[in-house]
Amino acid sequence: MVKRIETFNQQGIGRIKESYTNKAEISFREVFESKLRTSQINVSKHAQERILLRGIEIGEKEVDGINKAIELAGSKGVRDSLVIVNGKAFVINVPTRTIITAIEEEDLKNRIFTNIDGAVIL
Repeated sequence: MVKRIETFNQQGIGRIKESYTNKAEISFREVFESKLRTSQINVSKHAQERILLRGIEIGEKEVDGINKAIELAGSKGVRDSLVIVNGKAFVINVPTRTIITAIEEEDLKNRIFTNIDGAVIL
């Protein structure tokens, strides 16, 4: 199942920022999901599990890179793409802007990626 992350209006974004500034600690999951909300990237349940299980940290650079890669792949007609950003690999369904799975750099060796028709390396 794909978790749809809806775009927030400015008021919604303001509430998210306010709730973060009022907390002493912000969890990785909260920051990650808020970044995805503002960039209209969907994350499959499988990808969510892999990101949390493997401790993959996704910052602003990675989110920006994923967005750029989706645009590039989409312009070439790619449907399923391997995207490598800052040593992290993501398999993304381009038309739905959905991250299917995620892999950290040290786990990339001796891997075979199937069911992709393009790759973007940033």
